[in-house]
Amino acid sequence: MNLETNEIVELIQEKTNQFISKTAMVLEVESTPLNMGYQAVGLSRHKVLIDDQGIQEYVSFITKMANTTERRILHRLYLQSAKVPFSTAHDIGSEDRALICIQDVDYKTHYQSLEFEMLQKKEVQALAYIHKTNHGLKEELSWLPIADRDHIEKMLYGRWRTVWEEAKKNEQFIEAFGQYIPEVEAVSSSIANDIEVVLNDESTHTLIHNDLNPGNVLVHNNEEVFFIDWEEARYGSLFLDIPLRFELNAARAYREVLLHEQYPAC
Repeated sequence: MNLETNEIVELIQEKTNQFISKTAMVLEVESTPLNMGYQAVGLSRHKVLIDDQGIQEYVSFITKMANTTERRILHRLYLQSAKVPFSTAHDIGSEDRALICIQDVDYKTHYQSLEFEMLQKKEVQALAYIHKTNHGLKEELSWLPIADRDHIEKMLYGRWRTVWEEAKKNEQFIEAFGQYIPEVEAVSSSIANDIEVVLNDESTHTLIHNDLNPGNVLVHNNEEVFFIDWEEARYGSLFLDIPLRFELNAARAYREVLLHEQYPAC
């Protein structure tokens, strides 16, 4: 067993004792590497057999080499009783990537039998709680990267533009969407200017996820919504999170929850 594997098993044992049972022992770990995007550095799922005073059961954990932003945010939000997975890391604050062991949020979820209306309400409440709890804490969250104009331009021209230019070379893409290319390019050239008023509105600044695609919003036990993958998190306008998840009616519901702090009991 190599040093990395030893560290993973050690973290899994610590997490088992901290969040499942103080008397449970890890008997077996079956690991499966996962390839889920450029941020998924060293990402693996672990099927773990534990024994708790003679009773054996399987549980599931995720490990990854997480950046300092994700490690610190997961720790902070869990202490705030926010809807994030519990996690364990030996290194919380260094600038380098470090191994983190995370709750496998949805390994028991049956996505074919979800109550979508109920879950959307819970997602609205959960995101509003995070935004409200961390609102206006610029100095306290000074270690977070800022979602400013420079950040938006890097996203547009460093990530999106590269993929976009490759897409325009694809004949099938051109056949299906060619008529929209001039319109998209016209809009993209003005996004940084158009969004600047939002970026500079400090009354809306808080901790934001900044990457709320569907893969980063998971359902736990068919009843709760959890937010994962906080690598792109920033301190900035909450309006950078809202359009990624909510259509108009849900956005209005979010605003009401945010204004009146109608959060569920944690």
